[in-house]
Amino acid sequence: MNLALLRADLTAISGEEYVREHPADRRIYGQMPLLAVAPGSLEEMAQTVARLAAEPVAIVPWGGGTQQTWGRPPSRPFVVVETHRLNRILDYTPDDLTISVEAGMTLGALSAALAANGQMLPLDCPLPAQATIGGLLATAMDGPRRLGYGSARDLLIGIRVVEATGRVSKAGGMVVKNVSGFDMMKLYLGSFGTLAIIASANFKLIPQPRAAASILCRAATPAPLWKLVNAIAASQLVPVAVEYLEGLELAGAPCAVAVRSEGLAAAVERHVRDVTAFAQQAGVSAEPLRDAAHEQLWNAINDVPQTATLAADELVVRVTCLPADLSNALAAARAAAQRANLPMQVTARALNGVAYLRVRGSAEALREWHAALLKAAPQTMLLAAPLALIAELPAFGTHIANLDLMRRIKQEFDPVDLLNPGRFVVGQAG
Repeated sequence: MNLALLRADLTAISGEEYVREHPADRRIYGQMPLLAVAPGSLEEMAQTVARLAAEPVAIVPWGGGTQQTWGRPPSRPFVVVETHRLNRILDYTPDDLTISVEAGMTLGALSAALAANGQMLPLDCPLPAQATIGGLLATAMDGPRRLGYGSARDLLIGIRVVEATGRVSKAGGMVVKNVSGFDMMKLYLGSFGTLAIIASANFKLIPQPRAAASILCRAATPAPLWKLVNAIAASQLVPVAVEYLEGLELAGAPCAVAVRSEGLAAAVERHVRDVTAFAQQAGVSAEPLRDAAHEQLWNAINDVPQTATLAADELVVRVTCLPADLSNALAAARAAAQRANLPMQVTARALNGVAYLRVRGSAEALREWHAALLKAAPQTMLLAAPLALIAELPAFGTHIANLDLMRRIKQEFDPVDLLNPGRFVVGQAG
């Protein structure tokens, strides 16, 4: 491969200032890309991918760079294709409650634009000022409010992608009910950029709530808090988030449950009153939070799973299981952490069965803790790990459903394994 010629061709497409050679700030687990290119339009991205398809290199899509530690490092030399210049609103009619945006727009920028019209896209993520829409879709990142509003899967109504050949394709549209036949856009959710590069996405929107408040319930041990969670689940309350917290300074106690309510003022006040009563019955304290304190709490909770800034000895995982099994999975993780003397932090969607855990320690202790966690939660996914461990720890757990089907889809969409090779489960052997 002639790197100088490749750089010249990419420069002709996107401009000299948007092509960089060996950019150190785009390393993935110590691996430096050959080039980084930032197309400025859908057409430039398509031309870029088509040109790279002719070379023996891999393509790594790069949005805000906040989740590039997820999964595994690329399996061969690669070029980074950045999306940050694709950051425009393409179509937005507030009265229709739908919007189309380019994939490089950050969630923070999108939220600010929608707030001007009293609307919102109720997605939560770490570091929203950096995290891009395309990255959130590619990794299927979820947030605490998925309990009340669903995840990106429920809000996405259309998508446009650049395939491995450079061809542009789309699915869905700009109306909420627009799909007949196969709902192709759902394939790209959580595909880690292995099927195509997401170029733009369409969403259905929701009016901002008239009122909002939180109830932060604290305890010294987990048991009474899970009693509280069960009481909320059995009630007629409809909170938008019920988040279990452990080992976090922001909670103000060893363990806590944060309940978030949004909607009409009367409904919010009922949640405050009833959750406080449930907390008293469970033997835990309850503190209502409103306005700035409410927002600060959830901003801090959303940032707990972030992997953009990591300590050298830090391991971060996502646990998924049945909601009924979540407390037992966390108990197993806690016991293993205590045996190895590892500090552990947890933020968990208590009624969804999803948890994010952070631990720090020696490589041997982290290895043992991860192995113990896999026994309790086989679908544990690795989000970040010390460099010495990343090659040996199972990145996507020990129970991978529909693996053969996913590999067949990958073969159909990207037969030469151009996009993110080796990074997702479809790139692993066995």
